[in-house]
This record gives sequence, C-alpha cells and structure tokens, in this order.
Amino acid sequence: MSLPLPQADTLPPRIAPRPPTSAGGVVAELHVEADVRTGLARWRELEGRLASDGIPYASSADWAEIWLRHYGDVCPHKILTSTVRQGSEVRVVGVTLVSQSRIRKGPFVLRQWHLGTAGEPAGHSVCVEYNRVLADPAWRSEVHTELAHWLKVQGRDGVALDGLAPEAWSELEPHFPSACLQTAASKFCDLTKARIAGTDVLSQLGRSTRQNLRRKLRDYGDIETTWADDVPTALAILDELIELHQARWIAVGKPGAFSSPRFAAFQRELVTKWIPQRRIVAFRTRHQGETVGCLVLLVDGKRILDYFSGFVSFDKKPSPGMVTHLLCMQEALARGFDAYDFLVGEKQHKDNLSTDEHRLTWATWQPNTWKLRAFRAARSWKYAALRLLGRDADEGPACDGTPAAADPAAAGATEVNTPSAADRPAAEPRTERSLV
Repeated sequence: MSLPLPQADTLPPRIAPRPPTSAGGVVAELHVEADVRTGLARWRELEGRLASDGIPYASSADWAEIWLRHYGDVCPHKILTSTVRQGSEVRVVGVTLVSQSRIRKGPFVLRQWHLGTAGEPAGHSVCVEYNRVLADPAWRSEVHTELAHWLKVQGRDGVALDGLAPEAWSELEPHFPSACLQTAASKFCDLTKARIAGTDVLSQLGRSTRQNLRRKLRDYGDIETTWADDVPTALAILDELIELHQARWIAVGKPGAFSSPRFAAFQRELVTKWIPQRRIVAFRTRHQGETVGCLVLLVDGKRILDYFSGFVSFDKKPSPGMVTHLLCMQEALARGFDAYDFLVGEKQHKDNLSTDEHRLTWATWQPNTWKLRAFRAARSWKYAALRLLGRDADEGPACDGTPAAADPAAAGATEVNTPSAADRPAAEPRTERSLV
C-alpha cells in the first residue's frame, strides 16, 4: 500500500507576494498550491505539453511525489506553479517543489528553503543532482524570475540551490549575485564518441585504463551480466546491493546509507515504480556464481546517471567496481544511451572511466538579518576561542547551509554515487551520505 501524501504547508507568507507582471496583455503569476494533489496534477499537465522535450528526472512530478511520500512529513514543503493569463485563458508554464531544512546550531535554528527535493534531515538525503525547474521554454526567464523573488522573500534564514544543472544555474544566477558558490565536476563518459567511431567503450578510455581493464577481464573470464527488465529481478538486485553496501560500511564502523529507513523505502519505491517505465536501471555482474557488483542508475533522457552501487570486497574479486561499471557502460552504449554519468564525487574510477565533465553548482544566499549576523559572530568567537586553546579551528566555508562533503567514512555513508550523493562539495551545516 502506498503511503499517503502529506498536505502542503499552508502557513501564510511572511510578507505580501510579488505583484503579477504584465506585458502585452499577458499576466504572469506565481501561485503557492495549498493542496499537494492539485499541484501534482498541474505539474503533470505541464509535463504532458513538454513531453517531446523530455522531462529530467529531478524536475518530474513522479520524483517529487515519491519524495513527498517518504519525506513530506519531516520537511516543510510547497509546490509552486507559475501561470500566464491572457483574457480568460490561464496556462501553467512552470512548476517546482521547494522544501525547508531546519538545522539547530547551538541556540540558533536555521530554516532554509531549498529548490527541489533537498531539504531532508542530515543522514537521510536522496542527494539530488542535475536539479532543475520544470518550465515552458518560452517562459523560462519569467518562471525563474518569479521563483527567485519568492525564495528571497520567504528565505528569512537563507536559500539553498542544491546540485543545479549548468543551464539551471545560468537562469538563476542573475537573481542571486551575492550567493556563496561551490561547484563540483560531474564526470561522464561520452558514449556518442564510441558510437561515431564504431568502437567499444574501452577503446575510448586512456591507455593505462584500457590495458588494466583488458587484463582484468582476461583474468575473470566469463562474467554474467543482468540488466533488469522486470520489477522482481530489479528488487532482487537492489537487495543484493544493499547487503553489499551495508557490509562495506559496517566493516569500517559506519552505518551505511541504507541504515536510514526513509532512504531505503524511497529507493525501493523508486525502483518498483520506475523499472516498468524504463526510467531507472538495475544492473548486476556475477562471476562463478558470486555477485561482483550491483548498480542502480537513473535514466535522464539519453543520459544514464550512476545513482548508487554495491560491490564485493576487493579481497574476493579484483577491481569489482571498475569491471561492473565498464560492462554496464558497454550495455548502455548498445541500448542507445549517449552518456554514462558518474555524478559528483572524487573517486579514482570516475577519473579512469570518464571522458568529459559538467560543472554542477551549489549556491547559498543569505539575507543580512540580525539572526544570521549573530550566528556568524558566535561562530567567529567559537573558533577564536579554539585557536587560543590550540585546538583545530577550521572555520569551514563563509556560507552555511550548502551540502557537506559526503565522505565514505562519514556517518551514514552509502555505496551510492548520487546523484552521486556521495562526495558533495564540503560545507556546513548539513552532512550528506556517500552513495558510492
């Protein structure tokens, strides 16, 4: 049975919303949906009109709905819709979810609004990357302008724009000129290069990587691969992945990402709902009857995103991650995908198996309020005292609220790549889990 959807936060806005803009008899407005189901219906109506352009996973109504079922009761949230009105005709031209994180730092409680599914409690995040607003291309500028105004008015403790795709940040950047920025490389293998050259994936990689992997593949011999086409097989792969992931992190004294019941339940529903729609991939490699590695990847148009993974220990099988990824990349090439994206994170296998990269942006904007001034002053006094005592006094970034680095050794680390949830840019005060 599906969990019920929570109702959106219906608290009145702190100040009056921005007046609607008008040009040429067309009026553009931003609405806060009081009912989640109404907001999702309008979201899907817009998707239906934009389907030919492809709907990115992170800006889809399905992703938001599943997230709301598992996180909506702990994350204040709103669905915002942008409309244009000309005479009696009203049309939805943009929809997004915003969520609020609540973080206690000593006597302070910071409540920041996040774009998209990014306001979860520490240790439970789904780690969204390639974050975007769903908008009609003809009205993209107006949609982002209205959204930025709402966020700055409501973001009394700041606004966090998490894991933005390059084009999404280019639209929002003019509205947040003073934001604290962190960018990180999302490395990927351009599969079209192999397709155009008429070669396999391995031929597009560096010389030492090619030689190493060819030697590993010869040593392995026959490797069985499974690209799940049905829900039972996909869930069986997910179960193996979770077992491998948890074993790895528990062995080093960490709980692992799937120690979070919310995170585990979100992933299980995502696999169950999206496998029939071909919007997610579950992949497994086996050798001599033993599992080498398991992957779950998101389908984002013609790109495939390495979301999370689990591998057997190195003392049982050589280079399990490299071998599993390579075989999955080759299958993705054969199935017509254009890119295999490893998402954010400094991992050696991402360097070895990638050919290109995109830069994703984490931006934090903070108003000049007494609360934030007092918070920064208290933090400065704290670190000054630590320095006087001769203790480590790394003050971290100037802005608070951007994603923290997902260190595999960090609490709640995962065998997930996130949106390589793992390895986000470092920052306070949120700590994300590693998904690799």
